[in-house]
Amino acid sequence: MSVIVEPILEKLASGQWGLFTAAQARARGVSRANLSHRERDGRLERLAHGVYRLGGVPVAPLDDLHAAWMSTVPELLAWERLENPRVVIGGAAAAAVHEAGDIEPAPYRMITSERRQTQRPDIAYSRRQLEPRDVVVIAGLPVTSIERTVADLVDEVGDLSLVGDVLADATRGERAVDLDHLSLLLAPYATKYGHPRRDGTALLEQIRRSAGIDDVAAARALIQRPAVGAALEQVITREVAEQLRVIAERLQFKLQGSTQFSEQLEQMIAPMIQAQSRLASEIADAVLSPFLEHHREQMEQISSGIAAQMSGIRMPKISVPARTFRGAVNPTVTIPAVPTSGVSAPKRPGVSEAHADGAPSSAEEQIDGN
Repeated sequence: MSVIVEPILEKLASGQWGLFTAAQARARGVSRANLSHRERDGRLERLAHGVYRLGGVPVAPLDDLHAAWMSTVPELLAWERLENPRVVIGGAAAAAVHEAGDIEPAPYRMITSERRQTQRPDIAYSRRQLEPRDVVVIAGLPVTSIERTVADLVDEVGDLSLVGDVLADATRGERAVDLDHLSLLLAPYATKYGHPRRDGTALLEQIRRSAGIDDVAAARALIQRPAVGAALEQVITREVAEQLRVIAERLQFKLQGSTQFSEQLEQMIAPMIQAQSRLASEIADAVLSPFLEHHREQMEQISSGIAAQMSGIRMPKISVPARTFRGAVNPTVTIPAVPTSGVSAPKRPGVSEAHADGAPSSAEEQIDGN
């Protein structure tokens, strides 16, 4: 029974980077003679043993790696191998898929749970059982995670400056690196580089230093990610809104709900709230602490402006939590109150002289600390 070859080959190649294997074609009735004839007249190009690319398909940077991986289990389609991959790409080849570093990927490291041997110069097999978290799928290829890849390269390559370049590239853009997990994976190699036994954290710091990675650079890379920047903007906006709410409540209480003052206050606050979205975008060019300093200066200007217009009022203290990039809250930074004409604020019933002189009451301290 004759078959129409071209539609079969085109369908096979359509979901496999323009490639297919002889085994896949044979399972669909296409003989090796059919493939050889088309290879001779240029309609097919052989990339590896038993792996072909359709003529006219643009050449891609990872085609040789695609072909090598497809040849390891040639009878299965690429997408059929992704749920429970029997062969995972690792080492420098995985780094190339992650687009991290500049290490020559060939021979391509193929990690399997079963013993395999080959005489092909473009493939090197490693027998190892990988944890599920150490395997990811990128552009249709199962590869070791960036953490597992970096740890494997420390063992295979040995040049920490090259490995550091891989880690540096991995921390840019949208990707996130689990440094705690990476430290655990590096632990077995710590003594090889002169660190205490299983001290993966020390080895990780050595790799970071070799690539010029510091906490400031890591922070800049982190806040440049759109998702992180959006979340940070929400946090800052909430902090600003809460500080302004406290100012408004205290001043309105002191003025016994003056309608005129309330309108003036709303007019002064509205531009400040709108400005926060623009200010948050500056986080991509600087670390968080200069941004908060700018924010504190603006809050102080608002306090000074209100104090200048409303004589006889003592402005409340404004506290701005100083946040770190890991979400921790550092000790509160307090902007001193701005005195006006020297008239003390009205005392609350039951407030001690110490508090009446300007020191915050316990309730105020709790508000400022939050």
